[in-house]
Amino acid sequence: MKHKITLPRRDVLKLGAMGVFGTMIAASTLPGKVGAQTPSIENIKSNLKAIRFGDFNPNYAAQWSVRLAQALGYFQEHGIEEFDITLSEEYMPGLIGGSLDITHGDTSVFVGAGVASGLPIKIISIYRHSEWWIMGVAPGINTAEDLKGKNITGGGLAGRNTWVQKQLVAKLGLQESDVNFVPSSGGSDGRLGALLAGTVQGASVFPRHRKALEEAGGKFLIEELAIAPQEAFGAMGGWLEANEDAAYAFTLADLKARQWLFKPENKQKAYQAMRDLGYEIPASFEDLYQVELDQISPDGGFESAEAMDRFMAEIAITGEVPENVDWRKYVDFKYTWAAQEALGLPKRPASI
Repeated sequence: MKHKITLPRRDVLKLGAMGVFGTMIAASTLPGKVGAQTPSIENIKSNLKAIRFGDFNPNYAAQWSVRLAQALGYFQEHGIEEFDITLSEEYMPGLIGGSLDITHGDTSVFVGAGVASGLPIKIISIYRHSEWWIMGVAPGINTAEDLKGKNITGGGLAGRNTWVQKQLVAKLGLQESDVNFVPSSGGSDGRLGALLAGTVQGASVFPRHRKALEEAGGKFLIEELAIAPQEAFGAMGGWLEANEDAAYAFTLADLKARQWLFKPENKQKAYQAMRDLGYEIPASFEDLYQVELDQISPDGGFESAEAMDRFMAEIAITGEVPENVDWRKYVDFKYTWAAQEALGLPKRPASI
């Protein structure tokens, strides 16, 4: 199977209408035909031989299912012979402009861009249906009381990571005024560096940072796995109408790969397949196998409509989507539900 990865790294896309249209990438779509929806898609064949896929995250775990679908031959089995990946934080302009067919991105970006642009942007499946809420602390911080008067960062002060840290402060029995929330740059690795340097005493970090933090004398003071349908796969409504068979084929192949990934006996093969594709994965990251799977939806679905309502309400607090947004306008789950049925999985969510 042919594959290609291009790596443009540009500024993060803003969700305002001018940001969406001002950076639009103009490109023609591949030719397609309208596919008929069938009650069973076990043997579906894509009407497109090539899928142009976008992703914003270079981490192996962010791309695990689609690259396994490629490596294991599931895409080819369903008629997708070429799978071309473009890595860019500007995946939404690429989707809108037509240079991408399907993209992986933040659920909030799909919904926010749909609202801002008025265009039929559709989420077709969920990738990560939960998220780790973790506060890492510097050496010398052993209890919540030790954080009083200290600096905590989640990156940008208006971002979701800072909001999560505020929830964790409350769970620790502290008042927001007991600590100082400060901004930081450099992503999660930068926040880890700030902890190790002592410029902050608490920070939003991820499971992969545990080893380095503990070796330096710090620790995870609190960690919780929260229900949060935070990442998704999406496409434009017009592309989906013209290429239903491709959408069904992509989703079925992707969910086959997820089901394979979730079998513990395939763990070593799953890591080796990604290394063979060129991803650098330290051996120590294999200890995070279950931690990564705990975030990934095994079936492309999410907990419930109520869970999505709560998530949208949370991200509206930081301005990523409007308050009381009608997220259902930006979801078309028939592809996921059909793939779930074909694989003998329960319908999840049962309805939206």
